Amino acid sequence: MLVKNAIPAFGMPLRNADYYTMVDEVITALRPHSTLRSIAARLNEQQFETPSGLIWNRERVSQYIRHRGIKSTTN
Repeated sequence: MLVKNAIPAFGMPLRNADYYTMVDEVITALRPHSTLRSIAARLNEQQFETPSGLIWNRERVSQYIRHRGIKSTTN
C-alpha cells in the first residue's frame, strides 16, 4: 500500500498526516489558477483517493477544501 493511501488505526482520522499534507499541497498549488474539475483530475492522475477511498470529482474537492479550510491565494 502506498504511504499516501495508508489508513491509520481505528478511531483515528481516515488517513495519516502525510496524506493530508500531500493532498493539501497539490490543491494549494493548483487552486489559484485551476478549476475544481482539473484539480480532481490531477489528484486522480497522481492516484490519490479521497479520505474515504473514492475517486475525486469537483464536489469532493470543494468539500475537502471547505472542510480543511484551504484558502485560495492569488498573487
